[in-house]
Amino acid sequence: MKKIGTKQIVPLVLAVFAVVFAVVGFTQLGFWEDVDGPQPGFFPAIMAIVMFLASIASFFQSLKEEKAARYERDEMMVIAGGAGIIAGSFIIGLLPSCYLFVILWLKVFEKTGWKETLIVLAVCMAISIGVFRMWLGVHFPMGLFEAFL
Repeated sequence: MKKIGTKQIVPLVLAVFAVVFAVVGFTQLGFWEDVDGPQPGFFPAIMAIVMFLASIASFFQSLKEEKAARYERDEMMVIAGGAGIIAGSFIIGLLPSCYLFVILWLKVFEKTGWKETLIVLAVCMAISIGVFRMWLGVHFPMGLFEAFL
């Protein structure tokens, strides 16, 4: 019998999260209206389906592997960055913490110049604000700033 480890547990946990996000996207946020088109739950529901399928594929793929999981420093930095975004979303809001992550990642780890960093940041801002907030009407968490507004 193969020992169950993080390579099997993480995909199953993510599959459960995907099901929760799909249910929320389809039922509470709304998926599609005949007149208005996509609703705020459109993108989260689609991504939840993709995440569910990828998680299940990852789980079955992990059953074929013989070696135990070995995590590198770079992988842990990505996890730490995700945890930082989650923590930052409670303090400064989701979008500002994501923008801060992009700046820090490009400047500290990728060592890109300010011009390239600002171009990437502008594209991220245009997509997150233009598409998700204005077009799809997604309301992002504002953190403690919401109390001041």
